[in-house]
Amino acid sequence: MKKGIIIILCLASVGGLPAISLQESIGMARQHNNAVQAEQSSVQSAEWSQKNAFTNFLPKVSFNETTVRLDDDTYDEMNTIYQIPIIDPNGIPTGNSLYLSAAALSGGYYKTTYTSDITVQQPVFNGGKVILGYQLAKLAKNQARLAFTNKLKETDYAVASTYLGLLKLQDLKILSEKSLNSTLSHLEMVQTKYSVEAAKKSDVLQWQVKVQNDRTSVYEIENNLSELAGYWNNLLGTERADLPDRIDVQNYDDEIANFANMKASEIALTLQNFLQEVNQTSPTLQSLNIARKMMKKQHTMAKGNFLPSFNLQYSYQMESDDKLNLDGDDNWNLAAVFSFPIFQSGANFTNLIKAKYDLKKTEYQTDWAKQNYLTAAENVMRKLITKAKTVENNKTAVEFARENNQIIGDLYKQGLVTNSELLDAETMLFSSEMNLTASYYDFILTKYELEKYKDSEEK
Repeated sequence: MKKGIIIILCLASVGGLPAISLQESIGMARQHNNAVQAEQSSVQSAEWSQKNAFTNFLPKVSFNETTVRLDDDTYDEMNTIYQIPIIDPNGIPTGNSLYLSAAALSGGYYKTTYTSDITVQQPVFNGGKVILGYQLAKLAKNQARLAFTNKLKETDYAVASTYLGLLKLQDLKILSEKSLNSTLSHLEMVQTKYSVEAAKKSDVLQWQVKVQNDRTSVYEIENNLSELAGYWNNLLGTERADLPDRIDVQNYDDEIANFANMKASEIALTLQNFLQEVNQTSPTLQSLNIARKMMKKQHTMAKGNFLPSFNLQYSYQMESDDKLNLDGDDNWNLAAVFSFPIFQSGANFTNLIKAKYDLKKTEYQTDWAKQNYLTAAENVMRKLITKAKTVENNKTAVEFARENNQIIGDLYKQGLVTNSELLDAETMLFSSEMNLTASYYDFILTKYELEKYKDSEEK
């Protein structure tokens, strides 16, 4: 399977096989990547949590059905009739008696009593916990959305990194094969000279060693292509991902030159503008701000434990008799419950102090995280400028290496330089071309890394 992937990658540019652009790759990953889908589900969960928190403002209605059955002894005792003498106003018994039972005094007891009622509860004020709970749920929803945005950006960068990595490896493979073919040509030439005793055995051995090294380089690149292609499919969330469409790295030459030729004052201004944009739009920094707000709400909620609560409850009883037919005597009642906490064994106070220190901890942590984040963002911008300078330096190095290789080659044909010098010139040219190709892709990838620190997408 890996060998098949390698062959497809190598033949993509000449075989007319399907290719996919970077933006199309990003779109596919956003749609099919499991990690992105999981984060999106978290957003939906947070949205429903906010809706759930809103229901705490609304009344709660419940239908209650209660069945109570008395044991035989209790039932018999309740219905036992007692004789009570009647006494006149002077305290003298009249000779008459009343015959009463506990059941008769209370309106009657049933062996089995069915009670049906509807209860409506309406919270009015509970120390601000309801509204603060709703505000916390709303902040949690916003935080989930920011986490989803961050996941998209991380996925975009991973796609760009893999996409450019595949292209870079393909280009490096072309250069490696070019170097191998050149080495084979030189080996053949030296072997011809050696056969007529115009070259030494050591000259042949040196080129044979270089042939093996070049073949190893080609093999290692093919293996890396195979491994990266498998990761590419997983990243895009598909069993068969189309191949990256080739890009012309020289299209970035003007931008690279602008960064490479920046003066110190221009670099400082660029960093300032970039960090300002990061401060204003970064999902990570916005998420840190929300974390502080949430902890402040928790601290305020802890203060609310010292406040009174007030709630209303309405009950309508439809029946309470020995038959379940909703046809008994009805009654209703309205209760207004006011509760003020006086002493809770110190629970409210200790909870408030804990919330206070949790808030301080969050403030310290978010400040530290923000400082590190801005430092990392600044370093990436500096890295972009460095990568641009590296590309420009490598361009010059390739020009020198090509000129040197041509000169050494001409001198070698005239017998004025040694075989080792020609070998060194070939190695220098190959290394310079590899470095230039790699530096181009490093610059482009760093541009995409910058996008992780800001949110420039349309809302």
